[in-house]
Order: sequence, then C-alpha cells, then structure tokens
Amino acid sequence: MNILHFRDFRLLLLSQLFIGFTQPVLFMTQSWYISEMAPENLSALFLGIKAALSGAVFIGYMVLAGAFVDRFPRRTVMRVSQILAFLSIAAVSVFLHLISGSDPSIFRLAIVIILFCSFGIVFAQDQPNRVALVRDSLGAAMGSRGLSFFFLVLAIGGMGAGPTGGWLIENLGYSTAYLFAGIGPLLAVGLTFYIRVGSAPADRGAAREGLFNNVMNGYQVLRDLPIVRFVLFLNWTSIAIGLGVMGQLIASWVDEKLGFGAFDWGIMILTWTVGGVLSTLVITGLGARLRRGPTLLMTVSLFGAAVLLYSLSRSNVFVFSFNLICGACFFAINALSTGIIQSVVENKVLGRVNSFVFMSQGMMQITALLLGTLATVIGLQFVYSGAGLVILLFGIIMALRNQTVRDFR
Repeated sequence: MNILHFRDFRLLLLSQLFIGFTQPVLFMTQSWYISEMAPENLSALFLGIKAALSGAVFIGYMVLAGAFVDRFPRRTVMRVSQILAFLSIAAVSVFLHLISGSDPSIFRLAIVIILFCSFGIVFAQDQPNRVALVRDSLGAAMGSRGLSFFFLVLAIGGMGAGPTGGWLIENLGYSTAYLFAGIGPLLAVGLTFYIRVGSAPADRGAAREGLFNNVMNGYQVLRDLPIVRFVLFLNWTSIAIGLGVMGQLIASWVDEKLGFGAFDWGIMILTWTVGGVLSTLVITGLGARLRRGPTLLMTVSLFGAAVLLYSLSRSNVFVFSFNLICGACFFAINALSTGIIQSVVENKVLGRVNSFVFMSQGMMQITALLLGTLATVIGLQFVYSGAGLVILLFGIIMALRNQTVRDFR
C-alpha cells in the first residue's frame, strides 16, 4: 500500500516541510550573528561556547523528553512544543530588535547566546515525538519506509531555506530573519488540530510509574538489543564530530576560509539539502531491498571522506560538491539509524529510544566547544581535516569489526 494514502502521515509530512524550511533559517541567523558580533579571530570559540551550552540544555532535557513522548498523548506533546517554539522565537526576535542599534559588546553577546540556547529544550522535545508519530500513523510494517520519506521531506523543505535566510539577514536584519523562522512552528500548531493519531499515551502504564522508572525502561532497551547500541554508537560519533565542524563551526569556515557572505552561505546550505533529498530518495526508493546495516557503515565512512576532502577544497566546484555529499550522508545516517531502531523497538518505548538517537545533535553541539577551542589554538584547517579523517577511520574500523551491524537487513 502507498504510504501517502494515510491521511495523518500526509499531515505529518506537511509539518516536516514547514519545519524543514524554517529551522535552517534559525540556525543560520544564530550562527551568523555570533560570527559577526564576536571579537576578531574569536568567532569559532564563541560559536563553540554557544553550541556547548545549547547541547548541554538539549541533552539534559532529552532524557526527560523521550519519557514524555511515551507518557502523554503524542499529538498533545507536538502541539505544546510547537507553541513554545513560536513563543521562544518571537521573544528572541524582539530582543534582537531592541539591541540592533547598540554597539557590540561581550556582555550583550553572552545574553544573546543564552537566549539562543533556550530553543534547545523545544527542539529536544519535538524531534523524538514527531518521529514516533510517523510509526503511529503508518504502523510497524511501514514505519521504516515512512521515516525515509519523512527525512526526504525535511531535506526538500530545507532547499529554499539557505538562500531565503541569507537574503533576510543581509537585507532585513537579524531580528526579522529570526522571526521568520517562527512561521514553521505556527503552521505546525494548526496541523495538530487535524491529526488524529497520538490522541492517547503510547505507554498507558507509564503514568502509574515514576518518571525515573520511565526513563530507565528506555535504557533497558539498550541493554537488551545490541543492534540498538551499535547503531547509536555509529550515529553519535559521526554526527557529533561531523556536524561539530560542518554545522556549528561552518559560519567561521565560510567567512574566514572561503570569503562567503550570508547569501553565499545560503546557497551552500541549498547544496547540502539537495544532497539530503538525493540520498533519502534512494533509501525510500529501494525500500526493503536495501541492506540497512552495511549501508549505514558505508555512509559513515563516506561522510568522513567528504568532510576531509571538503576541508582541502577551495575551488567552488569542489566545495559545493563535497558539501552536497556531506549533506547526503548526514540525512542518510539519520534516516537509516531511526529506521533500524523503529524496526526492532516496541512502540510503547519508542519515544525514549528515539530521544537517544537525537542525543547526537546535543553531543555535536558540546563537541563543537572542544573543536572551536582547538581551532583557536591550531587553526580551523587542522580541525576540519582531522575531524574528517577521524570519522573515516571510525567508519572503516566499525565495518571491519562489527558483524552485528554488517549482517542487519
């Protein structure tokens, strides 16, 4: 049966399209603001500090977020998280407008960084919840294929975000660009009134237990299923290091090494999302014919190679080409990881296990502080090239030594 025949899944795809378009604008605005307002030659360090604070908030709350996804109706969780996302974006946008005419200062930059980090709580709650809703809308048999389509739509939504965000920053300012990112959550709130699935808790017994027990039941899955542990290890390591440079420090790289402006960077983000569209199209098209374990191992190695070659490129043709491959690998790693986990984990604990998958994004942000500090001491070039080499070697070693993932279909 065609997964698009399911009404609730189509609505979830629409929410993914909205959020996929606006979240990159939010990321661009935050990163470019810090890069431009930080003291000279310290932008990588301040981007790392912001990333680490966001990551600490993200991971700290993610432990509870997964339990809430299973403990409460997922539709309600989605509605509340998107309302809070819009309110957070609107408040920060107003603050950016109020300080727009003031001279830059370390104190003001620190306040803005703290405000930027507040979105980490909302982001942590939203991601595992909407991924779990995909399983609710399609059932266990089609959930994995639906997830590939879900990440495909996220990539499609992001295709116009880069140029749009760059244009907004350069022509209308940070405050307007940031407020624009609130459109996605606002539209997603409206969709929650039409989604039918997720109206009851996935784990009806969770409310009779303490929240601590809910969280520990999720950790029990990691002890019982080796494939889940290994997939998380692959996801966490590759995303934490790869996105530490290609995500959190990228504003410094394109400014200092490539000489790009905000709009140029936006075009580069477009190629990243085009890569995501292509890789998730392939995963969705192959469906059950794809050997997911070996493909995940190969993709992690390819991600490392692409980051390494990107760091050595200065010609725009190679820069954009390797950036496209990096984007393809990033989306594929997330789609394959969540797809494997959805196929082996019970629905009643899926929110908690999904939260473990997305912890990689918090780890990436914390890793960025270390990478940003290293970049300040030894230079961005060494950090970028070293990150790519580490991921490449990690992927090769896991492919050679881990039979559990190699044999998984």
